[in-house]
Amino acid sequence: TAVDGADADFFGRSVGVTSKADGSAVAVVGSFRDDDRGDNSGSAYVYNVASSGAATPILKLTASDGANDDIFGNVVSVTSTSGGRTICITSAHHKDDGNTDSGSAYVFDMPSSSQFE
Repeated sequence: TAVDGADADFFGRSVGVTSKADGSAVAVVGSFRDDDRGDNSGSAYVYNVASSGAATPILKLTASDGANDDIFGNVVSVTSTSGGRTICITSAHHKDDGNTDSGSAYVFDMPSSSQFE
């Protein structure tokens, strides 16, 4: 559950999970109708998932240039690299950067696995 969730945020429609070397995991959960940067601008939540299965919220991702109806977080993905970095990617398929609803992808590079502990 999103700690700041509201009706019709569509939290959980898209989920990405990656395992870490210590047996825990990182999960990213989209909430594409969240309203932090405008109506339906969207967001994604990052969780540390312990080997026991307990999930702890770590941070909330939004597009720095988010706007109404961007639908950021409609698709999310996460991966861990051999160097201990965690990369989160999410889309905003209604972003109007080039043309109407041309879409954008956002990459978030988490500099070390210690950020998720």
